[in-house]
Amino acid sequence: MTKLSDISEHDVEAGVHTADGVISGERRDRDVAVSELFHWIYRLFYSKTVGLILILVFAFLSVIGSLVVQVEPAVFADPASRDSFLTEMRGVYGGWTPILSALGFFRLFTSPIFYTVVALLAASIIACTTHRIPELWRRMYAPRLHVNRTFFGKARYRGRVETTASGDEAFDAVTAVLRRHRFRVLVDDKDPAHGRYADRYAWSGLGTVIAHISFVIILLAFVVSSTWGIDEDMQVPVGGTVEVGHGTGLTLHALSFRDSYTADGRPSDYVSELQLRDGDTVVAQQEVRVNQPLNHAGFRFHQASFGIASDVLVSTVAGESVFHDSVPMRWTSNDGANAVGLFEIPDSDFEIVVVTAASGRPDSTVPAGSALIELYRQSESGEPLDVAQATQGSPVTVGGYTVTFERERQYTGIRLRQDPGSVWMWVGSTLLVVGMSITFLLPYRRLWIRVEDTDDGAARQVLLGAVSRFDASYQRMFESVITQVDQELTPPRTETKEDGDG
Repeated sequence: MTKLSDISEHDVEAGVHTADGVISGERRDRDVAVSELFHWIYRLFYSKTVGLILILVFAFLSVIGSLVVQVEPAVFADPASRDSFLTEMRGVYGGWTPILSALGFFRLFTSPIFYTVVALLAASIIACTTHRIPELWRRMYAPRLHVNRTFFGKARYRGRVETTASGDEAFDAVTAVLRRHRFRVLVDDKDPAHGRYADRYAWSGLGTVIAHISFVIILLAFVVSSTWGIDEDMQVPVGGTVEVGHGTGLTLHALSFRDSYTADGRPSDYVSELQLRDGDTVVAQQEVRVNQPLNHAGFRFHQASFGIASDVLVSTVAGESVFHDSVPMRWTSNDGANAVGLFEIPDSDFEIVVVTAASGRPDSTVPAGSALIELYRQSESGEPLDVAQATQGSPVTVGGYTVTFERERQYTGIRLRQDPGSVWMWVGSTLLVVGMSITFLLPYRRLWIRVEDTDDGAARQVLLGAVSRFDASYQRMFESVITQVDQELTPPRTETKEDGDG
């Protein structure tokens, strides 16, 4: 026996094994604590309760993100863009707009809380999958081959067939029947003379693993799409051009636009002929409808809307042009009588609102063929700094700028989309279908067989038993196996003819 006097101070500090046990020092305590912490975290993540809570939180955030308008992070990174967006949202959500903005609901899918929930949910799925792998391995390569004799009297599914065949013949018959039902049959390792084990689709547990992996891939695709995906509206004047941006160097041209209507005045079809250019080179051109986008280099251009735009020229007092473009009249006044457009003057703190009579509204206060020009400071709200009414083609002065309302023309609304996560979403969805199909169409089944003499020793009996949740389809299959085993082991009848039979 080791005495305490024989243990050095170094041994006490490091922790030594003695005949009486272990004396653990600080270093040993730290190792145990870290190991226990790891196992505690692991058990936490594969807990079904934790997984269910994370799924519910993820579902709640997804519903909120689906109901509330979402914008790219760049919109809130730019103060002017943010204020313009919030102003637009006040027409939709009213007084709730600042509250929704403060809670981050307008950019929920790119918020830290959403990323955190996705990461925790992915970790929970991975932990659940890892926790199940040893069980699936044992199911395939080390199943429980032996059960006690009493099992056959208590199993949920059980059957008995009496026969005069020998034990080997009985096993051969049972094996033949089970193999027709796609079971594998293994010899009982503890009682090979009397027992057999059979299972079907022992590998089908891989379907659950595949489904879990697919969930992680889908979550990853969702994050990639939310973070790096592009989904924005472009208003292209017919006959005009806009830059695609996003470092592409591409420009989008609307060569023509046509629309058709039903008898009650509703749009039945609208189509734009778009041309995509890289410098002076045309890289793509086609007619675009809502469900027939133009595709190029991972970008998709969908037909989304159409309307009227106003061509406006803005110059300084010195005659230098600072803005010359079409302004989509995207909004209407509260009474619906006027169409409203808005643009910012480049390199300034000013913005201009253009107001014209809405199509088919004779009650507008703005005469036909003219536009109301209002100058605002972007950093302020309230009354305009200056107002002027411009007749088409005649310049007016507004707050030190010369503004010319040149003409009205049609514009086509195009939605630009790029989804870098779509490929992974398809991969994850495909794996999900494969995994769920394996799980539900090829369920794992197992049963045990025992062949022994009857109590009187005059014959043999074949006992079959299985444990499983109640399943009507499995019950029918089990009963079919019993019937077929009985038929295999029942000797055929021989008919004899008596004298005089003809």
